[in-house]
Amino acid sequence: MRSPPVDLVPERLARALAEGWHHRAASMEYVPEGGGSHHWKLTGDDGRPHFVTVDDLDDKDWMGDTRRAVFEGLGAALDTAAALRSEAGLEFVVAPVPARDGELLRRLDDRYAVAVFPFLAGRSHPFGPYPDARLRGLALDMIAVLHRSTPAVRGRAPRHALRFTGRGDLAAFLLDPGQPWDGGPFSDAVRRLLAPRSADLAQLVTGFDRLADITATARSDLVITHGEPHPANLMSVDGRLLLIDWDTTALAPPERDVALIATTGNEGVDRYQEATGRELEPAVITLYRLRWYLDDLASAIRLFRNRHRDTPDTRRWRADLAPLLRELPTWLDLLD
Repeated sequence: MRSPPVDLVPERLARALAEGWHHRAASMEYVPEGGGSHHWKLTGDDGRPHFVTVDDLDDKDWMGDTRRAVFEGLGAALDTAAALRSEAGLEFVVAPVPARDGELLRRLDDRYAVAVFPFLAGRSHPFGPYPDARLRGLALDMIAVLHRSTPAVRGRAPRHALRFTGRGDLAAFLLDPGQPWDGGPFSDAVRRLLAPRSADLAQLVTGFDRLADITATARSDLVITHGEPHPANLMSVDGRLLLIDWDTTALAPPERDVALIATTGNEGVDRYQEATGRELEPAVITLYRLRWYLDDLASAIRLFRNRHRDTPDTRRWRADLAPLLRELPTWLDLLD
């Protein structure tokens, strides 16, 4: 996220870090990166840096319907990541640092939760498609190792629910596309941009549900997945490739991960299948790519239907929406 939450008091965060992890801040610098969590670089009074992540429990409705359910789901995901590193021996997993009571996630207040990670001095990769075959291959090899480690965490890992963020807001919009929005400075312009495409959006949601139904059997063999292994979640540190942001880890079909690494022509699928001995289903790969696309669209609708401000984050969402809508015909043709 490009800007910190306005209702989070910095002193409350500093106090939680001191009480939970004994990290007393000499300085705290907001890190305007990523799209799902808020981040800070904390430099302790001992001079050591730490990476702090704060999650909004109202912003992960794909994980649960209440703040308590989201908190528990997020905690289970982080616990799984820690087990993958410490018990399964996956050194590429960047797991959270336990607090002094052993917990990996702590509540800041009713809405926000905080976790602490090692601070990595390395090189990240831009968000988007994989830029070259070499990095794609390394990512696929890493994911293959992850999937083969399923037995180590099967009993503790959460199970991924096949749904996308903001579906309720998308459904409400589709029921009455002409209903004015007045939640913030971009509401009216965004609604007018979306309204002419409401029939296409409804068709897309129907296609998603139909595809989910017909692939149910193919999706029954579950492995431990990262959930978002795109290039921006890879970091090169001291010659090693690491995988960060494990809040989405869950038991799911292997296509959930491969869909974000292989090309649209499915370059890379053969490499994964040879490494794991698993046969992937192209329709399931399409399903998870469509889920990602719908997640972006519905998240934008939820953001702009409701109260929002003019911030770097809302401006970025607003700018990205028109190019996103231009992809609609391609998706509809593919589903047909």
